[in-house]
Amino acid sequence: MRWLQVAIATVLFTSLQTGLFVRPDVGHRRPRTPCRAGDTLLNWIREAGGDGTVKRDVDARGLRGLVVTKPARAGDILLEVPLGMTLADGCEGPSEGAVAAGPPWSKQLPWNVQLALGVLARRKEPDWSLFLDSWPAAPTLPKDMEDEDLEEAQDEDFEVKAGGTLFWLEERYEDAFAAWEQAGAADPKIFWSEEEFRWAMAHVWSRCCRLDLEELGGIRRLLIPLLDMGNHDSEPSAVFDLGRSGRAVCLSATRDLQEGDPVTYSYGEHPNEHFALYYGFVPESNPYDHVKVSLTKVLQCLTLAGFPGAGDWEAARMEEVVRSGVAANSLPLRARSPPLGLLQALFALLPEASEATVLRAVAVACQCLEAEYPTTLKEDQAILDSPSSTLADGVLLLVKLRMERKKLLCSLSQTLQDLAKVFEESPEQAQAQLQELLASAQPEADDAMT
Repeated sequence: MRWLQVAIATVLFTSLQTGLFVRPDVGHRRPRTPCRAGDTLLNWIREAGGDGTVKRDVDARGLRGLVVTKPARAGDILLEVPLGMTLADGCEGPSEGAVAAGPPWSKQLPWNVQLALGVLARRKEPDWSLFLDSWPAAPTLPKDMEDEDLEEAQDEDFEVKAGGTLFWLEERYEDAFAAWEQAGAADPKIFWSEEEFRWAMAHVWSRCCRLDLEELGGIRRLLIPLLDMGNHDSEPSAVFDLGRSGRAVCLSATRDLQEGDPVTYSYGEHPNEHFALYYGFVPESNPYDHVKVSLTKVLQCLTLAGFPGAGDWEAARMEEVVRSGVAANSLPLRARSPPLGLLQALFALLPEASEATVLRAVAVACQCLEAEYPTTLKEDQAILDSPSSTLADGVLLLVKLRMERKKLLCSLSQTLQDLAKVFEESPEQAQAQLQELLASAQPEADDAMT
């Protein structure tokens, strides 16, 4: 058990990293033709005192997004947008600060509802129409899909979450309408339709950024012209923050860039399920993705697979595991990192378990979980690669989601099998590798979008 104790200490003293940004991806959809809306927006930004060396275009990968218009060095500012040109939730700072998007009567509503109502209120205002009219069609989200299409996710829990998101939206629309009625507001004279509200909410979910405005308003969610056209990357070419002046949002290069290179940044440290639900895309090689599984499910998999020692669980050891709380929690399986609690539980439950045995047990459980899907990884890839596919974008989104989960399970299974062999040949080297994997496990970000 010494290696487990060392692993626990390593994990406990690892600094937690949480995401600052929540933004959607538009670049993971089908390539589209270039749009000059970005050029018009940049001119608008310059007239207000901002500047930039980016434009909206199709990059070398065939993805629509932001690219640089001239070479840049790491640390160079690529885009500077004055705060007065951004819309924020409930922000009431000085005139140099972000503009409060929502109507005064919406201040007690959730942040995303405030922003959505603000978007609807300002769509026809000349000062904001250029920005808001630059948006493409709202992304296809699971909440809007039929039950038959949602089944393509091959995950009942995901279907329930998609339905819950729709129910939440309906309740928030009713809350907004009630707040408008209670305030006796003259603007708007006629309240927006539920369809308009859903449109605005989809764009808020898929376009907003989270940023600390410090003395100008603290933590706020912003809608930022032109910057919101950038694509996602877990290893981004840029980051954004409050500039040195404290009066503008600045997008800065994280590495040297050449003319035409894509300008990307992180939308947040979220699993694929979260991106699919709220942003309408599934990222490639997401280091924050995971598949949650219960200890009970893992034990069932090992028993069905005939894993040595499985099925004959000693009552005393099982009670000890239950008391530890592991059995009551969902355990996140990541592409390169097994959950520590699962390793501890299996070490206690499997008779005469060694490190290699425990790692192979988790690998077998991953194989079992993958085999339970109705389609194979190869079949899913064929669907996505088919040029004659007639499936809707929403269905293809769910096929990508389930495919990435299978790839994650395959990757973790292979990693653990390889590490088990190292344990048999060089235990000290294997312990160091395992500790590194456990320490690199990304903490779960706050996924609260509703």
